[in-house]
Amino acid sequence: MTTAQAHESQGDEAQTVTGPAETTADKTGVISKTADTNDEKVYAPSANPSAAVAGVFVGLALLGLAVVAVRDLLVRVGWVDGEEWLHTTAVQIAGLQWWDWMWAAAIGSVLVGGLLVLSALRPRRRTHVSLAGYEVLWTRRGDVARRCSTAVLAEPGVEHATTVVGRRRVALTVTAARPDAVDTDVLRSIVDGVLADLDRRPRVKIRVVARDRGDRR
Repeated sequence: MTTAQAHESQGDEAQTVTGPAETTADKTGVISKTADTNDEKVYAPSANPSAAVAGVFVGLALLGLAVVAVRDLLVRVGWVDGEEWLHTTAVQIAGLQWWDWMWAAAIGSVLVGGLLVLSALRPRRRTHVSLAGYEVLWTRRGDVARRCSTAVLAEPGVEHATTVVGRRRVALTVTAARPDAVDTDVLRSIVDGVLADLDRRPRVKIRVVARDRGDRR
């Protein structure tokens, strides 16, 4: 979820992400704002895959293994003195006998491998929300939160506004001199007007907090 406080963010501009183009013309020459000039599918902005972190460590481990392999190769051709590490390790592993503690190691290896597979198959988390009427135009949840807070702050009686935009719900907390200083129906109408630009409109929850006694409604 994303939190935005209006009094700190009134000057921020909403950031949008677009695809290769926003408008195209059909055979009749009419401009369509929902089409894209690229024939390929345009994907919504997403976060890095869950397997990215594990992939970095696996890549570093493979690089280390490659360095050891090059070192053993230099030992084999006689350019470097010493024993071949990979060969020595393989011989030692081949001479091991089965012990009970190896069950735990085997089960742990299977679990770690399963977690890596699940992380690789897990879909990416979407970082932006789609705007209504556009297939290739998105905005960040933080920008939506700032717009809601700024719009509500313009209402008389509102001293402070904080908005949290989640995937399915928008939580608005308003600070006023008294709980009855503002009308929640008016605030809801203002927030609904901002959310009307989104393709999927989340539910709105409004809470009014009194500045002096901390009373809530």
